[in-house]
Amino acid sequence: MAALSDGGFGELGALVVEARGVARWDATSGGDDELLERFAAVEAARRALDAASAELVAELDGRGTCDERFGFRTHTWIAAEFHVERRDAARRVRVGRRLRLLGVVADALVDGRITFEHARVLVDAANSRVRDVVVGAQAELVDLATRMRFEVWARHVRALVDLADADGGHDPSPERRSVTWGWGLDGVLHLSGLMLGSDAAAFEHLLELHTNRLARRAARDAQSTPDLPRPTRAQLRADALIDLIRRGAGVEPSRGPVVEATITIPVDHPALGSRAGASIPAGTGLLRGAAADVMLCDPVVRALVVDSLGVPLDLGRAVRFATPDQRRAVTARDGGCVFPGCDAVPNWCDIHHVVRVADGGATDLVNLAMMCRHHHGVVHRTGWSMVHTGGQRFRIVTPRGRPLQTQRHGVIDSCGPP
Repeated sequence: MAALSDGGFGELGALVVEARGVARWDATSGGDDELLERFAAVEAARRALDAASAELVAELDGRGTCDERFGFRTHTWIAAEFHVERRDAARRVRVGRRLRLLGVVADALVDGRITFEHARVLVDAANSRVRDVVVGAQAELVDLATRMRFEVWARHVRALVDLADADGGHDPSPERRSVTWGWGLDGVLHLSGLMLGSDAAAFEHLLELHTNRLARRAARDAQSTPDLPRPTRAQLRADALIDLIRRGAGVEPSRGPVVEATITIPVDHPALGSRAGASIPAGTGLLRGAAADVMLCDPVVRALVVDSLGVPLDLGRAVRFATPDQRRAVTARDGGCVFPGCDAVPNWCDIHHVVRVADGGATDLVNLAMMCRHHHGVVHRTGWSMVHTGGQRFRIVTPRGRPLQTQRHGVIDSCGPP
C-alpha cells in the first residue's frame, strides 16, 4: 500500500520514519523512568495524530473526494484501503465531522488533554436538541475529563445531556437502536448493541432472569460434578442470551434446535466416485474442535460440489442424521438432557452421537443421547468422554476419570458398576 510508505509526505514522511524508529526501540533496555517517560510521550503523540486524522477525514468527507475519485463513501474507502474495520472507519469520520462544531474539544485532543474516546463521547452527546448546551459547556467538560476517571466522567456527560434534553433525553429516539457484530480473526464473534426504553428494561430483566436459572444449574453441576469448572456470571449471561434466542426462534416441538452445515467438496474428490460419500470434517469455516463437533453432531447437511476455482456446480439435497422418528424415540427414552442433574426439556436439546459420525458412529438409537447445548459442549471438551455401558445406556467420564451415571427423565440411570 503506497499510502503507508516511508516517503512522499515531506514533514509527515519524516514523522513516519521517526515513529517507526521509536516503535523499534528495545523496551527491555530501558529503565523504569525511561519507560514511563517514553510511554507518556507516545500517548501524547497518539492523541495529536488522532486529532490530525479526524480533521483530514472530515475534510475528505466534506469534499466528497473519496466518492468522486474511487466511488466509495469516505469510511468505506478507509476500511478498504487501510484494512481497518468498517465500524471503526465510520466512527472516525463521524467524530471528525462533528469535532468541527466543538473547537475547544478538538484543541484539547491536539494538546493531549483528552483522548479520542473523550471526543467521541462529547460529539455523540451533542445531538441537535442539546448541541448549544454541549458547545457552551465544552470547556468545563474538558476540564472535568482531566480530573475524573473516564467512566465516571462519561456518566456526568450523560447526566448533563439528559437534564438539558427534556424532549429526548429520557425518551431516546428509537432510530438509535442497533445490534452489530463482526467475526475476529480468532474465530470469535464480537457483539455490541444499543437498546432503549422499555425494550432495554425487558432485555435486562429477561436476560438476568434466565441467567439466574443457569446459575442454579451451574450450582447443581458443581455439587454433583466437582471436575466441571464453575462459569462466571458473564459467561452465564452469554449462555442465557443464546438460549433465549434459540427458544424465541419457534422451533417445532420434539424437533429441537436445528443446525445446518454445508460441506464443500471439490469436484475431483474421490468421495464423489464412491457410494460411501464424503466424511464430515471435524471443523469447518470459523469453527474448530469441540465447537464444530457440537454443531456437526446432528446437523442438516448439504453437499456443495465446486470446481477447481471454487465455482459451485451442484447443491445436494438436505440430509439430517437423526430422523424425526429417531428423535421422538430418544425423547421418549431420555425425557430431556441425560447429564445428571440437568433439567433441560427435550425441545431444547440436541441429539448427541456418543461415537462421532466422523469416527464411524452410526445414527442408531443405541448411539444417540439427548443433551442440552451446554452439556453437549461439555462432553465434547478435551478430556471428557461419553461411553456405552451396554444396550442403550451411557456413562460420562470427567477429565480426572470420575464416572457420572447419566439420567433418564431426571432419574439417575442404573447401569451397573462404573
